[in-house]
Amino acid sequence: MQYLKFKIIVSIFSVNLVLAFAGSECFDKNYKISITHKSAPFGLLSKTIAVEKNKCAISVSHNSLKYKNISWKIDVCRKPIHIKETTGSISVIRKIGACSTVKNKFCSEYLTLKKVIEDDGLIFAEGDKSDLNSDHGKMYCTYLLLNKYLDESLVFNSGTNYDYLTRSIKPKDSTLEQLNVVDEDAGFGEF
Repeated sequence: MQYLKFKIIVSIFSVNLVLAFAGSECFDKNYKISITHKSAPFGLLSKTIAVEKNKCAISVSHNSLKYKNISWKIDVCRKPIHIKETTGSISVIRKIGACSTVKNKFCSEYLTLKKVIEDDGLIFAEGDKSDLNSDHGKMYCTYLLLNKYLDESLVFNSGTNYDYLTRSIKPKDSTLEQLNVVDEDAGFGEF
């Protein structure tokens, strides 16, 4: 009986591990997805987000109103960190500094792109985010890669292991972990 319980528990955990994708698998995968959902007013209009990933090149196009189209092209393997934005003509927007310290056109464009992916992609995508064959998994993969490139300035290279990107636990020596220390004796802040 104990053996049966053990086998059931092991098989449950194995299924979860098989469905989760690694960061390198995310980087290496090529895909196309399109997600459409009803929008305001009263669900009469629809919004569409389409993503195409081909090796290092990621294209995101968004149609929020019938004639309001915008697209971004990002090559996550290319320096300097930049976004190619298209609303008719192509604008190349270079990263000047970290968006936490500098406010500029790049930061504004990055936040717009991130919001579009979150609101119209991740929220409305079908499937499980840990399954790279589902729309939600592909959208989540896109979200991870773009955040690492645009926010953290990580320039990707073919043949490199990026499995750490999808791990939920960060390494102990991470400087982010040192910045996010909670002082339990600090009390409540006045807001």
